[in-house]
Amino acid sequence: MTTRRVNFLPILFALLCASAAAQQPPPDPKLTPEPSTDKQNAAIREGIELHDKGDYDGAIRKYEEALAENPSNTLALYEESFSYSAKKDYKKSLEVAYRGAQYKSEQLVGFYVIIGNDLDILGQSDKSIEVYKKGLKLFPKEGALHFNLAVAYLSSKRPDDAKKSLKESLAINPQHPGSNLLLANVFFNTGYRTPALLAAARFLALEPDTQRSAIALKIVREVLGGGATPGAKPNEITINLDMNPKKDEGDFSSIDLMLGLSGAVGLSDKEKKTEAQRLAEQLDSLIAMLGEQDGKKKQATFVYQYYVPYFVEMKQKGHVEAFVYNALQSSGLPGVREWLGANSGHVMQFLLWSKNYQWPSSVKM
Repeated sequence: MTTRRVNFLPILFALLCASAAAQQPPPDPKLTPEPSTDKQNAAIREGIELHDKGDYDGAIRKYEEALAENPSNTLALYEESFSYSAKKDYKKSLEVAYRGAQYKSEQLVGFYVIIGNDLDILGQSDKSIEVYKKGLKLFPKEGALHFNLAVAYLSSKRPDDAKKSLKESLAINPQHPGSNLLLANVFFNTGYRTPALLAAARFLALEPDTQRSAIALKIVREVLGGGATPGAKPNEITINLDMNPKKDEGDFSSIDLMLGLSGAVGLSDKEKKTEAQRLAEQLDSLIAMLGEQDGKKKQATFVYQYYVPYFVEMKQKGHVEAFVYNALQSSGLPGVREWLGANSGHVMQFLLWSKNYQWPSSVKM
């Protein structure tokens, strides 16, 4: 049996106000666990089924059956800790996870994630950060540790450190939707509008039809709107631009201006085109500008080395329209369902290309 790999996103929207005794860093994994028997594996499987049904207490009893025979069964310890965390008994979850973390096992990364997550929820973000850093010394290429470290950094109001950890996570696993979405939010909330758009759009390429998709789509639509809003008078449009944009992620000032102008045109052109058509055209124009800029002056930033080539190739392959409509599938916008129904082949070609896209082996963090 293998460990269920779970990425936690615990405290972006709400922190549980709770206190906990000071926790020491996890012990060094020096012990070797006894192998799990078929009987123990069967009990663990039953526990997982109960957990998935929301019966956490029933699941814990099953894990205890396995642990009564083999106290070093790391899979049972991991699943039990996970169930305690799910039922919000974070102190007990920590206790069990610390027991498991002393063993050398394939569940070790999972124990570090649970310990860090529990500490974060208990308001001990600094200790959570220490746990993830210790885990990364042992497993530097584990994207889940980088991702959860970013969450802990955000809890500690350290967005720059969070950005770096999310970039590390994406360099390791470009197919991880959560890292793209969280990076999009960090970019957006710290004034990096075009980078936020690209990260959110990449998320939508991976996950276009979930509850989280609405968050990413809101960022995409707002950035493509370019800050253009109807004025106080008829036929008056106001464009709000940042006159001193940050440039450490790349110089996007000309693109911001283009988005403002195209957003204004979009407001005056509402009667002629659907929003889906306008979004597809705006994104196509934005990618063209990104490609031109990158061709004239290579910018050594993560955004230009990681996201820009993906979208430039998307345009070169003729997939922008299919991407946009696929990303809008749960938006309820007029014409989207009809377009998808008539162009399923184009969407499949886009998805196949995106799945097989070759991400860079190294990028600037």
